[in-house]
Amino acid sequence: ILGFSTPPGRLSMMAFILNALTCALGLLYFIRRGKQCLDFTVTVHFFHLLGCWIYNSHFPSTLTWWLVQIVCTALMAAIGEYLCMRIELREIPLNSAPKSNV
Repeated sequence: ILGFSTPPGRLSMMAFILNALTCALGLLYFIRRGKQCLDFTVTVHFFHLLGCWIYNSHFPSTLTWWLVQIVCTALMAAIGEYLCMRIELREIPLNSAPKSNV
């Protein structure tokens, strides 16, 4: 069903792209470490590959499916790592003023 020539194919590819974006937000809230984003992204997509393999009873062999998965993996890892790095690199507030007014 994946393909550029039919509207259902384009809709399916857009769903994969939007899923990668929402999963990048999931990396931000659940992982919170930039170094681990690629590991978790590849793990999620590996389990997706296994699920597709079991569901269809044969290994995915279409070029468009593999291209969409590679693009979604790269997009999810890059955006997730960018968001996590923004959180990690925030300034740590240091208050040097005394806490009591004596």
